[in-house]
Amino acid sequence: MINKIKSSTIVEHGQQKMKIACLFLKKFLHDWSLNFAAMLAFNLLISLLPMAVAFFGILGIVLRNNPYAQQEIKDKIINSFSN
Repeated sequence: MINKIKSSTIVEHGQQKMKIACLFLKKFLHDWSLNFAAMLAFNLLISLLPMAVAFFGILGIVLRNNPYAQQEIKDKIINSFSN
């Protein structure tokens, strides 16, 4: 009899925890959280492109008269992507 009481309270406790998890998941999906995360990631990538173009443009102006530094930076960039 005691085992049945203990097991039923354990089951009820487990059901309560599962209900909380299901409610959280339901709210998470109804709040469009995954869509907002995708939009944020896309906007971050889109905003990085103009910054990279500006950075490399300024770098090209600064290193215009230094071919050794230009080649060194090119080699570092190529080596960072090949590994």
